[in-house]
Amino acid sequence: MQDEDATRNTQDAKRNPTPFVSLQGTEAAQPRPIAAIVLAAGTSSRHGGTNKLLLPFRDGTVIRSTVQVVRNAGIAHVVVVTGHERQRIEAALATLPVTFVHNPRYREGEMLSSIKAGLTHLQATDAEAAFIVPGDQPLLPAWLLRRIRQAFEQGCGEIIAPKFGDVRGHPVLIARRWWPAALALPDGAQMRMLLRANPQAVAHILVNTDAVLLDVDTPEAYQRALERSGIEN
Repeated sequence: MQDEDATRNTQDAKRNPTPFVSLQGTEAAQPRPIAAIVLAAGTSSRHGGTNKLLLPFRDGTVIRSTVQVVRNAGIAHVVVVTGHERQRIEAALATLPVTFVHNPRYREGEMLSSIKAGLTHLQATDAEAAFIVPGDQPLLPAWLLRRIRQAFEQGCGEIIAPKFGDVRGHPVLIARRWWPAALALPDGAQMRMLLRANPQAVAHILVNTDAVLLDVDTPEAYQRALERSGIEN
């Protein structure tokens, strides 16, 4: 999945170049309410029946490590969208201050249906923007979320994503004014369609870590993440 996404994102970048954000010499504006949607509904089909989000990682599990990164970045309102093995995911995060939103369409709606479930929940809050964070990316650094948030607060863009080289990664921050457009995407669509159709709203932050591209979507990727975690901790 990651290789296919990387190829498509590289092609998108060549067709629709978007500005890169430089934050050097700038001061953060007044903090604005930002939320995060952590996607934890998938069936882990490439892991042969094992839920990748519940695999051991650092001092807990993959999903717990990912959520802790988001919390360490200073995001107070964290929404975890569940689906497959809902009860086990909730149990793994039971001691963390998160909100659970269940996506009953997780088998048919793919990632977009979970994003929509999270955004629908957040519409009743004061959040001005939301991070979209895949639950299987425990190597994401907290500083990256803080940097993206700073860029948003300084008005650098309304949809902000990191890039490693020419490849767009996660997490992506989406301002509230673009939530209706995301919710209106048809079944079977992907969020990249929103970014591709509105390049004027998109800004990219160029980063020097490929962690924005790394997930644990396969057993091999999980083993690499474990090795990487041991090196970086």
